[in-house]
Amino acid sequence: MQLFHEETDDGIRVLRADGGINGQNASQLIKDVLEAVESGSDRVIVDCQDLDIISSSGLSTLLTLHTRIRTRGGNVKVAGIRHAVAQVLRLTRLDVVLEVYPDVNRAKLAFRD
Repeated sequence: MQLFHEETDDGIRVLRADGGINGQNASQLIKDVLEAVESGSDRVIVDCQDLDIISSSGLSTLLTLHTRIRTRGGNVKVAGIRHAVAQVLRLTRLDVVLEVYPDVNRAKLAFRD
C-alpha cells in the first residue's frame, strides 16, 4: 500500500490509499496520517477508492487511527470504500465506529457541518 497526499482543501488533508492495508504496511499508514495531524492538519480524509484488500491488521489500523487522532483533537474520515473492503467493514461493524463516506466530497461536506 502506498499513501499519497492528494490535496489540502480548506484545512482538510486528503490522503489516497492505494493497494491494500495489511500487517506489512499498517505502521506506515499510521505514521503518515499522524504526521499529517502533527503538521497541523487536524482534519484528515483517507481516500480508499483504490484500496483493493484489507487484512485484520488493516482493520485494526483504521481503528487505531480513529482513536489516536481523536485523542489529539483531530478527526479522520474514511471515504470511497468499495467492494470487498466495504463488505468487511460492514461484517465487522467498523462502518458504525469509523466515519465512512461514499466519496471524498461527501467526507469534506461532513467536516463543514
